[in-house]
Amino acid sequence: MRNFKEYIILYLLLFPLTVYSQTEDDMCKIVIGITFQNGTSEETISLKQLLENRLASFASQAGCSSFDDKAFSISPNIIVNTIEAAEGGMKNVYVVQGDLYLSIHDNNTRTIISSHSFPFQGYSSNIETAIKNGILNIKYDNVASLFIEAKSKILAYYQNKKDIIFARANTCVAEGNYDGAIACLMIIPEDLTDMYEEALKQASYIFDLRANFLKKQALSQQMRYNDSILTRANSYIAMHQPEEALCILCFYISGDEIMDAKYLNYISKAEELINAKERETKRKEDREYKNDLIREKRLYREQAKQSAHLRFMDRQELDFRRQNLLSSERIIHHKLKNDEYRIRAIKQVASEYIRNNSNRIDYIRVRL
Repeated sequence: MRNFKEYIILYLLLFPLTVYSQTEDDMCKIVIGITFQNGTSEETISLKQLLENRLASFASQAGCSSFDDKAFSISPNIIVNTIEAAEGGMKNVYVVQGDLYLSIHDNNTRTIISSHSFPFQGYSSNIETAIKNGILNIKYDNVASLFIEAKSKILAYYQNKKDIIFARANTCVAEGNYDGAIACLMIIPEDLTDMYEEALKQASYIFDLRANFLKKQALSQQMRYNDSILTRANSYIAMHQPEEALCILCFYISGDEIMDAKYLNYISKAEELINAKERETKRKEDREYKNDLIREKRLYREQAKQSAHLRFMDRQELDFRRQNLLSSERIIHHKLKNDEYRIRAIKQVASEYIRNNSNRIDYIRVRL
């Protein structure tokens, strides 16, 4: 078994896998994925890893993202024209000349929106390495025109789809799918300044709706949970089992005024059923019981996401209130910082939704 594990680790080290997964930094950028078309040359397939890394780097330098191929993608194809052998000491040196064909596609209509070929020349004592060196010699400056042409057409596409994108976002809001609505708006590229600002303003409004919804949802869940605790505790008291009642009441979460009064009443009733010695023993047990991790684990399991989000929003609100007390110059500075955090949070929501709902984001594809 050990040898098998060592083999797997060695395999992963020798054959690294390139995985492009979107983050909030990818939001509001043109997405140009990387695909390999049927019928590409053997040289293209053998250098697939190199080409993926190279094209992802080119896309990044062009101000694009390459985390997915949902809407637009770039496809490479290496064509070797000549292979010549030259004397190079003890070994022959191969000189390979060819062309790297790159085409950017609209994946919905299957049409090519930009296509160019880029000549290369590579040297090595190994033919495949010579081809690899030739590809590495192609720099972003050589292929910039390809991306400039494609970006111009893609931006025009988003401008034409503006009404559809905003309408779909509104539909998501009406359905209570706030994350989907934000994701829909955050596919609009920042290059379209006016359209992006409008989308960001709408996304910010939806973000507030989402925060209020999550807060109400968390409070509702807490009330249902507390009600079940109080109901069970009352049953134990009715059956003259005060120890069990006090144990279950340890899980109560303070919050609602009426429920808090019930909780204190049940504590008093349970303690009245226990004599002084048992009461003191039980209090010691309660203190020890409260120190263990059961309560913490339960809180993390049931409310971690909601609580973390609410705490984040509360901190943002507190920071904002503090800013209003500062001088006008510092108010402007901190407001810009707060806006930056807010935009980051909005993009994070969009990124997480896309990553976790790849089968529910048809509106992010070209089919808008």
